[in-house]
Amino acid sequence: MKLPENKRQSIGTTKNMKGWIYGCPFSGKTTFLDKSPDPLNLNTDGNTKYVTMQRVYIKDEVTVTGRITNRKFAWEVFKETIDELEKGSDFKTIIVDLVEDTREMCRLYMFDKLNIQHESDSGYGKGWDIVKTEYLSTMRRLLNLDYNIFLVSHEDVSKDLTKRSGEKVTRIMPNIQEGIANKLAGMVDFVARVVINEDGSRVLSFKHNEITFGGGRLGIKETTIPLEWDELVKVYENAVNNNSKRGRINHV
Repeated sequence: MKLPENKRQSIGTTKNMKGWIYGCPFSGKTTFLDKSPDPLNLNTDGNTKYVTMQRVYIKDEVTVTGRITNRKFAWEVFKETIDELEKGSDFKTIIVDLVEDTREMCRLYMFDKLNIQHESDSGYGKGWDIVKTEYLSTMRRLLNLDYNIFLVSHEDVSKDLTKRSGEKVTRIMPNIQEGIANKLAGMVDFVARVVINEDGSRVLSFKHNEITFGGGRLGIKETTIPLEWDELVKVYENAVNNNSKRGRINHV
C-alpha cells in the first residue's frame, strides 16, 4: 500500500449522493428514486410493480437436488450482490429497499450460523455484538461503493416521547432499532422523510428535531422540497458547493 501525497483534499469533489429516505408505505419513495440515474433496486418486499428500474430480489433462494434441499439465506444474496457491485457495473444508483428488512435478514443468517434462536442465547451481550458487527460492517461496505446509494425505509410512529413540558408527542423515525439508525445516519450525507400534505402533494423533509429523525452532515438549508429528483439534485449540489466554499462539512 502506498500512502497518499501530503496535501489537502478538496471538499465536494464527489458527485455521488448517499442518502436515507423514509416515509409511510405508498408515499412514493421508490417511485421518486426511479428517476435517479441508472438505478438498481435491491428489493426485499416485492414492491416494484410501478417502477421501471432494474431490480435484484433479496430473498432466500431454495434449490432441491434429489432429496437434498439447499437454502441460501437472503443475507448471503445481499452480500453476493455487494461483491458484484464492488467489481464495477453500468449502474449509477443503488437503492436498498427496504433497509429494515436487510437488518432482519442479517439476524436470521447469523442465528443459523451461531446455532441460536435469539441474540441473548449467545451469552451476555455477545450475540448482540456479533450480529450488529456483521450488519454494520456490511452496510459500510455498501455505502463506501462508488455509486449514488439510497437506503429506503418505512417510518415508525409507534413510539411516544415525553417533552420537558410533560407533553407527549409521537416520535417519527425510520422503522429500525434506534441504535442502528444512528449508526447508519452517520454513514450517509442526509436523512429525509417523505411527507404527504393535506392537499395530496408530496414533499421531502430534511427537518431534524427531538420529534423527527432527519438532517445530515451537509447542512442543507431547505426544510422541505417537492418530491422530485431534480429538486434533490439542486439542493444537494448547493449544499456541497456551500461547504466547499467554507472549507468544511457540518457533521450530524
